[in-house]
Amino acid sequence: MKKSIQHIKKMINSSIDIAIIAGSGLSGIKDILDNSINIYYSDIPNYFNTTVEGHEGQFIFGNYNNKNILIASGRFHYYEGLSIKEVGAPIQIFNQLGCKQVIITNSSGCLVPSWNLGDIMIVDGHYDFTFRKGPHNPKLINGLNYYNKRLINLCLELSIELRQGKYGWVLGPIYETKAEIKNMMNHGVHAVGMSTIPEVMMAHTLGMDVLVLALMSNYGVGLTSDELTHKKVLLNSKKYNQNFQLLLTSILSKI
Repeated sequence: MKKSIQHIKKMINSSIDIAIIAGSGLSGIKDILDNSINIYYSDIPNYFNTTVEGHEGQFIFGNYNNKNILIASGRFHYYEGLSIKEVGAPIQIFNQLGCKQVIITNSSGCLVPSWNLGDIMIVDGHYDFTFRKGPHNPKLINGLNYYNKRLINLCLELSIELRQGKYGWVLGPIYETKAEIKNMMNHGVHAVGMSTIPEVMMAHTLGMDVLVLALMSNYGVGLTSDELTHKKVLLNSKKYNQNFQLLLTSILSKI
């Protein structure tokens, strides 16, 4: 990791004010940056490369509203055979570069039938439904040490309609069954996905301020008759990318 940090520092030669992790199909947010520099994961010593479609595998450094922004366009997943710590590698890099504010985005399965695809949810708590530590249902994880209240309130003060709710983390890469979706809904989960929580855990460990935004890119299995595929998730994410860019530019202007 030390060589990775040194390589990135040499490329950008600047401090970082805000860092962003772009979820599946959401890499278009890089277009908001001025004077951007691309740093491909494959060129970084001792670093991982992405293996999942929709994750480009590069850092983009640039400027927006007089702030230095670093975007990780492409994330890692636990199901790719990495450890929890390795999945959180981008967060470690942000922290080592002096950044203490991170915005984590994802494309999620919506578990609230009355919500619309394209809605954006502020995550204020999560459940770990990976069952890595046993068969028992998880407890809610929330609070200031995980989800920063200041950043959440900043979003809620914007003149943009947002949802707010709980995220359910599952292992993947296979989509959930109807029974799993029903169980999560019974626990109060509003959106489900295969990412984000290892990054939140790493940011929590490092004492970073975190804002998590989830794009509702599809409905959970069983809530509609539509077939759920990764390709369809990517298409919907790209379809609603402009909404996400509008929200992020508004947030970055206020931070």
